[in-house]
Amino acid sequence: MSLKKNTLLALSLGILSLGQHAVAHAIELSSEPKLQAIADELIAEQHYTQAELEAIFAKATVQQTVLNAMKNPAEYKLTWGKYRKLFLKQDRIQQGVEFWNEYEAELSRAEQEYGVPAHVIVSIVGVESKFGRYKGKHKVLDSLVSLTVGYPRRSKFFGSELKEFLILTKENDLPVDEILGSYAGAVGYPQFISSSYRNYAVDFSGDGKTDLINQPIDAIGSIANYFIKNGWKPGEAVTSIAHEMVDTRVADLASRKRKTLYTAASLREKGAPIPTTIDDGERLNVLMLNASEVVPESRDKSVYIVRAGDTACAIAERNSVSCKALFKLNKLNAKGDIFRGQKLRLPSTKTAVAKPSSTKSQKPKAVEGSKWAVSNSAVSAKDKALEANPDSSVKERFFFTHHNFYAITQYNHSVLYAMAVYDLSEAIAEAKAEFDKNVVGE
Repeated sequence: MSLKKNTLLALSLGILSLGQHAVAHAIELSSEPKLQAIADELIAEQHYTQAELEAIFAKATVQQTVLNAMKNPAEYKLTWGKYRKLFLKQDRIQQGVEFWNEYEAELSRAEQEYGVPAHVIVSIVGVESKFGRYKGKHKVLDSLVSLTVGYPRRSKFFGSELKEFLILTKENDLPVDEILGSYAGAVGYPQFISSSYRNYAVDFSGDGKTDLINQPIDAIGSIANYFIKNGWKPGEAVTSIAHEMVDTRVADLASRKRKTLYTAASLREKGAPIPTTIDDGERLNVLMLNASEVVPESRDKSVYIVRAGDTACAIAERNSVSCKALFKLNKLNAKGDIFRGQKLRLPSTKTAVAKPSSTKSQKPKAVEGSKWAVSNSAVSAKDKALEANPDSSVKERFFFTHHNFYAITQYNHSVLYAMAVYDLSEAIAEAKAEFDKNVVGE
């Protein structure tokens, strides 16, 4: 190899090395108060010794890729149209039928014991891990350490999950620095976070171990157990069929809040086409989903309309107000949960924080690759084309969502997620019925 090539290689390796240090750095337990506090609890509870924990954390690194991913989850940066298409693909539906056929006896047993339909359980496995084909590529230890020390908004939550993970691995004799999962630290076929693993996982296979990473039968029973423990009501509906149009009085009630707000009787009084099979006292919400979801800016400068990728504190900073004041004024919960299209009132500038140096940075930016775009004036030609020819299955639709719909959001705090799970479950059930019909026909 020539001197020139050697020099170039050395330079390139140096650049790569610098790049790696820029995105990850090793952890020293004594230098991280949040981690040492978790260690102190584990030691006090006699799960670990200080020496054991120092050795474990020495293997961990803070990963910038994890922190970046946490700031841009698909549920917030994609429109309903794009999000739905991630899961409603023919190959995933077919894989769902194959999974169902392989574990039909276990799925039937889970449905009988827990009251959670087989097709919902199958759909969760399909959405979460493509039936075990994709369980995550991040070291769970790295992910949870990164989010505990580098993601202040939810540091307490991820610190708790880190503690649960360390107990989980000790209890089950798992290699703490080798387990892979999602950027948020979820693992296995059902992508359970560590607290869910410890609280809801069951040995459904009866082999003496509770293994969600390698045993799909345990995953089947654990998903059913999770739902029944988180409010699933056996035999009740998830959501109504989609309606292209509803009475304006009903449409005005549409929201993405994660709870049932109305009774069937009160909605019927406003003209809602709710089937007579639903009791008057049944609690429902009105949900509207749309393929392109282009939202204009509010004309009222004291109101901000939530867009894809927004977080409450990012909105506050962009509008030069305090995060705390925004939370208080809009009665947001401690997590700052918001939903696209939500109208947030902006606090008075008396509670303002330091203004950004450039007024340009105050303007909300459209999320790259998303149809959920800020429309300051004219809608783009691409958006016009989408609005003129939307996907017929996901253009503007209204749904009457039941309690079980929001039980699904306990798994992931997004109504888009719940609807994707429901739609995929229905598609898989239909394909399975067709498969069974053809097999019996032979």
